[in-house]
Amino acid sequence: MKVILKDKKDLNALRTREDIWSNEDYEIVGSQDEISRDIQVEILSVKFSKVGQKTFNAYPNLKWIICRSHGYDNVRADLAEKYNVGIVCTNPNTFEVAEWIHRKVLGNKVLVLGGGRIGKKFCELYSGETFVVKSKTQYNYDIVKNYDTIVIASSPTDKPILTKELLENFRGGVVSISRPSCIDNNALLDAINDGKVLYAEMDMLDTTLREELIHTNKCRYYKHTAWGNDKTAYSDYYFENLFKEIDLCLESKSENVVLKRTRSVLFGD
Repeated sequence: MKVILKDKKDLNALRTREDIWSNEDYEIVGSQDEISRDIQVEILSVKFSKVGQKTFNAYPNLKWIICRSHGYDNVRADLAEKYNVGIVCTNPNTFEVAEWIHRKVLGNKVLVLGGGRIGKKFCELYSGETFVVKSKTQYNYDIVKNYDTIVIASSPTDKPILTKELLENFRGGVVSISRPSCIDNNALLDAINDGKVLYAEMDMLDTTLREELIHTNKCRYYKHTAWGNDKTAYSDYYFENLFKEIDLCLESKSENVVLKRTRSVLFGD
């Protein structure tokens, strides 16, 4: 069994911390390092590197991909499913991101789109009224009339969930820590220009109409910094949680699975 830890930005500290890890089965590689076929690799952990066909070809016995993040849009999930490879997100900065949302929300009644760890943690921190809608749940768009803030805390979606239909009857602020795929920038821009969205605090934004949104002076773009910074985020807890997650994956006991895999009884997996 072999574990590949890819992307060195957050892993540099490990090289001098054998008290945290000292396992010869672990290998740290850079995002630009060439990969070669290795049948021993069962777990691949990535921070931001893309995982596609080349990776699955190189590691034919891969069982789990562990994303050191809250999302997995850098991984070809369709290929992972095809090759029976599970995907896990470690959600390393849940508290920091939830606290960031809390600082940006100005209203008293919040509609939270996304019922994951971050959305739940925000609701714990927030003293006002909240209503959580899971991102894949069908609901009546008129519900926005009852809230002065929309928080987007959803995992990546195939189609935007901040849409023209959602904003049609809304008036208030928008705070988002979700991936650009969740946001219809055109709908957001129209809603700002029509006076329906009074302010928008956006951790991530697609390039389409991004500059136009910023130039309204009602939309602030934070370039994906809600999670914190390198100095505060990569603590001992960060790494201990990662290695704990690796052990749990090997035992098929992780609670952070976003794409399940089927264990192979035939090969004793």
